[in-house]
Amino acid sequence: MPWLNAKFWQDRLPRCLSVFGLLASLLGSQSLASSSPQGTEVRFLLPAGGLWAPLSDGLRRGYSLAIDQAQVCGQPRPALDLAWVSAALDRGEALASRPRTRLLIAPPAAALESYGVLAEQRRLTVLLPLQRGDSLARLPQLRGADHLWPLLAPRGLGADRLAHGLLAARLRRVLVVRDGGAGQKQLAERFLETLLASGGTSAGVEPGPQLIDGRQPAVLAQLRQDVDWAGPQVLAVFSESTSPLARAVRSSRWPAVLTLAWPFAELEPLANPQVGVDASGRGEGWSEFARAFEGRWGYGPGVAEAAGYDAGQLVSLAAIRSHGEPGWDLQWLKGHGRPQELCAAIAARRLGRQVRPQGAASHLDGSAGSPPSAALQLSHLPARP
Repeated sequence: MPWLNAKFWQDRLPRCLSVFGLLASLLGSQSLASSSPQGTEVRFLLPAGGLWAPLSDGLRRGYSLAIDQAQVCGQPRPALDLAWVSAALDRGEALASRPRTRLLIAPPAAALESYGVLAEQRRLTVLLPLQRGDSLARLPQLRGADHLWPLLAPRGLGADRLAHGLLAARLRRVLVVRDGGAGQKQLAERFLETLLASGGTSAGVEPGPQLIDGRQPAVLAQLRQDVDWAGPQVLAVFSESTSPLARAVRSSRWPAVLTLAWPFAELEPLANPQVGVDASGRGEGWSEFARAFEGRWGYGPGVAEAAGYDAGQLVSLAAIRSHGEPGWDLQWLKGHGRPQELCAAIAARRLGRQVRPQGAASHLDGSAGSPPSAALQLSHLPARP
């Protein structure tokens, strides 16, 4: 048998390798063509730089986990076009050469006016995985709002949860202060509004939250005098956990009976009791998602990973054909329905039913132009002995 002869293969091996290489090249080209940007219906825009860039990996990993789980449930992986965009990029440019795009996953802190107009013009569904700031308040009034789907609960929900938590602990008299950071004014005002409407009282010397510069010793001294004079049960401090105001409050001496309240959950032991709120929010599916994510990637997920996962769930369900067409418009999403695990939701969608998957980052109970709700956890830390 000649193919057992070394001389036989010595003469023919280079030619065989050349043929195999050509076949591999052709197969690779066909594979790339089938998933080229021209042919994909889902486009994922990720931040290319700036403060939001580190979230890209978390979003992609959460998304990938959901898509993989949907495949286990028998749902084919939707073709996806990834793109990294800068904040200055015109949104039309990002889609100009993608005429088949039907569902767009927007980057964090998206300019809602631009995406609303683009979605209306192109008849797109736009998922907003990390949109949760003040822009959501005006979302219903925007052009194209019926195409925009936030996946996170608004930040103001954390202010409400903190106010209700203090009242439930019979802590009703509160002095509210804030720094000049972005968004803190709105959060502090929302907190005070909720507190007063629910039976609490303000111990401030001014009608609204006091603006405090944590870098000014004289201003901090006046704040300590205000606390001694007004005798509040709680000093609610609206700032970032690493801000000058937060550091100054932590390093100051306060009456032993005073509780410190924060709009974040990263608490460190102090001489006063503290209450914080994890404003990132969670949905019914958080626990199962967190276990699966850590088992897959080796670390505990955060809000970006959970938001990416919820986006992946919705993409998998939207790709299912019901009555001959996929549901890219998300009209099948039943915000007030009973939450279902992903496999059950996929099976129900194939029967043409409306579904609501178990969200990880929120309850996924919102609608186009309306953000969802979420479970926000309070953190309690007693005074340091």
